[in-house]
Amino acid sequence: MKTIAAFYDDQILIDIQSRLDIVDIVSETVKLNRKGNRYWGLCPFHEEKTGSFSVTPEKNMFYCFGCHAGGDMFSFVMKRDGTDFKETVEMLAAKAGIEIVKSVNKKEIDHRKRIIEVNKTAAEYYAKIFLSQNGVPGKEYLIKRGLTAATIAKYQLGWAPDKWNNLEEYLLQKGFSQEYLKLSGLIKRSDKQQRFYDLFRGRIIFPIYQYNGDIIGFGGRVLDDSLPKYLNTPETEIFSKRNNLYGLFQAREAIRLQNEAIIVEGYMDCLKLHQADIKHTVASLGTALTREQAVLLRRYAEKALIIYDSDEAGQRETLRAIEILAKEGLKVSVVTLPGAKDPDEYLELCGKEEFIHYIQNNKLSDIEYKINRYLQEQKLLNLEAKIRTINLVKDDIEQLSNELEKDYFVKYLAKKLLIEENLVNRELKNQDKYKTGIKRNNSKITRDNIKYGNYGLQDKILASMLGSQEVFDRIKNTIGLDFFANRDYRTLANTYDELRGSEEHGLPKLRLIAAEKGLGPTLARIMFLIEDDIQIDFIELEEFIRKVKVLKRKSQWQRIYAELSKLENDGDFNSLLRFILNLDQFLNHTREGGIR
Repeated sequence: MKTIAAFYDDQILIDIQSRLDIVDIVSETVKLNRKGNRYWGLCPFHEEKTGSFSVTPEKNMFYCFGCHAGGDMFSFVMKRDGTDFKETVEMLAAKAGIEIVKSVNKKEIDHRKRIIEVNKTAAEYYAKIFLSQNGVPGKEYLIKRGLTAATIAKYQLGWAPDKWNNLEEYLLQKGFSQEYLKLSGLIKRSDKQQRFYDLFRGRIIFPIYQYNGDIIGFGGRVLDDSLPKYLNTPETEIFSKRNNLYGLFQAREAIRLQNEAIIVEGYMDCLKLHQADIKHTVASLGTALTREQAVLLRRYAEKALIIYDSDEAGQRETLRAIEILAKEGLKVSVVTLPGAKDPDEYLELCGKEEFIHYIQNNKLSDIEYKINRYLQEQKLLNLEAKIRTINLVKDDIEQLSNELEKDYFVKYLAKKLLIEENLVNRELKNQDKYKTGIKRNNSKITRDNIKYGNYGLQDKILASMLGSQEVFDRIKNTIGLDFFANRDYRTLANTYDELRGSEEHGLPKLRLIAAEKGLGPTLARIMFLIEDDIQIDFIELEEFIRKVKVLKRKSQWQRIYAELSKLENDGDFNSLLRFILNLDQFLNHTREGGIR
C-alpha cells in the first residue's frame, strides 16, 4: 500500500480521487445509466420515479436536480453513510489502497477508543443494576411512565445507585485507570475531601449514542424534586451536547426514509415516540438547539418538525429553533400540543392514533407559526401591532421562490391582521423592488435542470464568474463580491478570489475547500451550469451591474439623509464641516462614473 505521512492534506484527497472513480462509488447504492458524458439514476436521498440524479466522472461531481443534493465522492459517502469528513477520508483511503500514517493521531484514536470502552462498560453496569433489586425505584418509575421492557433494553436504560463510589470501584476492578474515568466525566473530584466520587447517583441513566453507535455520554434523571432534575456528562474529549442528538443512532434510517426529523425536548418524549413506532424522532439533550445539531440533521433529511413543550419556555425556544434550522436549509414546520402538554404526556393520554391525527391536522409552517405567535404577544391588534407583525415575517415571505406559496401567506397574513391583501402585497413589493438574487425554495421537491429552466440570475452570474476570468474581474472591479443574497455564493466567490492570488488556484482546489466547508452541493450545482454553458450574456451582465450600482447609490443617499437629520438635532460645527467634505467627495465620485 502507498504510505502518505500527513493529516489529510490536499495531496491525499487528490490521490484518493485519482485512484477511485466516483461512478464506482455511487454505483454501490445507485443503478446508473450512461447518457452522453453523464450517468443518470434514481436519487438515493429522496423518493422519485424518474431519475434526476446525475454523475459527471470528468469533474468528480454528482448533483440531484430534484432534491439539490450534490458534491464530490466525499460528500456522497458522507450523506449516504452519515459519516463525518474524517471518517469518510479514512474509509475511501483504505478503498484506494492509501495508508494514512500519523503516529500522533494513532495515539489519539487509541485514546478515544479507551474512553468509549469506559462508557460502554459503565452502561453495562448501570443496566445490570437496573435489573437487580437495587434498581427497583428506576424500574417502577419507567414502567409507570409507560415504557416497556423491550424499549428499556433496546436503549440500554439503567440505574445509578445512590452511592458515592460504586461505579468508580467497579470500573477500577475492570482494569480502567482513574485517569480514564476522569476523562470520561463519570467521576468528579471533591476539593473539600480530596477524593473522587461518582457523578451519577440515585438517577435513571440514559446512554447517549453517537450516530455511529458509540456511547459517548450519559444523561441522568432524579425521581424526587432534588436539583438538577437532569444531569448530563460534562464536556469531554468525545462528548459535547451541542454536537449530538439523543436518539439519532436509532432514528437515522427512519429519518432518511421519511425525509423528516421530529425534534422534541426530552429523553422521555423521544423514547415514547420511538416506542409508538414514530421512529424519526430525536431530542436536543436538554439544551437549546444548536447550529451544529441542525447541520447534523441536514445530513439525513430536508424537513424538520418541531414538537416542543407547549409552555411559554418551550414556545420561545421553538421560535429560536426555527431560525437555526431554516438557516441550515431545512424546511421547518411546527406542532403545538393542546393543554400545555409535552409529547410524552399527550401520547400517553390520547394514544398513538390520536397523536398522529393531531399532528397531521395541526401542523403549521414556520411562517404560519411565527404569525400566530407574534399576534398572541400583542395586547391589541392596532395599527402598530399590524405593522410590526408584517415586518417580522416580511423577509420569510419575500425569500419564497414559489409564487403560489407567497400568495398563500399574503392571504393568511391579511386574514389574521384583518386587512386587505393588496395592502400586504404593496408593502412586500415596496421592500422587494430593489432586491435581486436567489430566493429560498420551501416548496415541495421539484426538478430544476435545464429542461425545466429554473436557474436564477445569480446562479448564472456565479457560473459565469467561475467560468471566465474576464467576467470575474469585471464584476469584482465594479460592484465587489458581496452582492450575492445567498451566503454560500458569497463564500464561494470570495474563496475563489483568494485562490486566484495563490499558487493553488483554480476550481480543483475550490472543490476541496467547498467539500470541507459543507458547500459541496452548492458548488456542484454551479459546476453543472458551467458544463452546460448556462451563463449570463453580456447585456444581462451589464444590466445587473447597473441595477446594483443604482441600489448602492440609493443606499448611500439614505445614509446621507439620516446623518443630515441627526446633525440638525445635535451636530456641532466640526461635525457639520466633516459632513460637507464627505458629501463633496461623494458627489465627485458620482460625477466621475458611479459608486463602487
